[in-house]
Amino acid sequence: MISLLGVDGGVILLVAIALLFDVTNGFHDAANAIATVVATRALSLRSALIVAAIANFAGAFLSTRVALTIEQGILERSQLGGHWLGVIAAALVGAVLWNLLTWYWGLPSSSSHALIGGLVGAAVAQGAVNAVRWQGIVQAVVIPMVLSPLLAVAVGMTLMALVEHLLQWVGEVPEPRWQHLQILSGTLMAFAHGANDAQKTMGVITLALVSVGQLSPEAGIPLWVIALCAVAIAMGTYGGGERIIRTTGEKITTLDPLSGCMANLSAALTVTAASLVGFPVSTTQVVVGAITGAGYQHHPELGVNWQTWRHILVAWVLTVPGAAVVAAAMAWGFSGKQ
Repeated sequence: MISLLGVDGGVILLVAIALLFDVTNGFHDAANAIATVVATRALSLRSALIVAAIANFAGAFLSTRVALTIEQGILERSQLGGHWLGVIAAALVGAVLWNLLTWYWGLPSSSSHALIGGLVGAAVAQGAVNAVRWQGIVQAVVIPMVLSPLLAVAVGMTLMALVEHLLQWVGEVPEPRWQHLQILSGTLMAFAHGANDAQKTMGVITLALVSVGQLSPEAGIPLWVIALCAVAIAMGTYGGGERIIRTTGEKITTLDPLSGCMANLSAALTVTAASLVGFPVSTTQVVVGAITGAGYQHHPELGVNWQTWRHILVAWVLTVPGAAVVAAAMAWGFSGKQ
């Protein structure tokens, strides 16, 4: 069916599917920025979503390094041949379906890894195995995927410990002040989320435009693509996936305004650094790691809910192959309709 639309119609349809993925990304990952703010009642859910949507929109304009990694580091354009439209469309549909499935389960999985798994699965299903840049995926995706949550745990524990020592010297700070700072740190995390996650959709759209010859490989990411992706992820964030917000904010460990503030700040620093370098990290994994580190450091006696962690870990492990399988099925379906 897609092939019947012709090249121009196919590109328009693909951009629409990409923006739908961006909306589900924002909807699915809203918890990354606001879960701790809502859990500690620093803001109401609706107010937190408004702040997060605005910050996500602004963050999308920070850099295009991650977008270029997605455009150039996952698939080799010259090896896609006539399969480019089916591969990218199937990858996006697979990632959207995976996002909706994990949202239904209330699991904070990675939209980024769903997209990357979808691209690989669709390419393999279309017989374009040579188009997959395996080394680039290991360097830019697999290694950051393993290290980023561990780094976030370490940063969360370190910042929390430093603040605890500082408070011993200066005295206690009233809780309302920590709530105000937590709103600020949550806004920074939402900005960082937009800076990393919105770029992944930009990269896919640009890959499609270059593949069909409507954009030169040296052109970079067009401003209109950046703007559309910024709007889409902001809209999705405002929709807010409340199921995942509850899992992230309430079921990993016990948070108060102080530890919630440090968790958001730790995650924001980690994700922003990755965005500037060009690593498409999972903001979900980073936030879960930061919450675990800051929460455990502040209240070790309350511990961590390892059952929730196991459920989240299962979702993380299954995301890339799961989205790849779904995207492969979509690619086969598209091939059958050509």
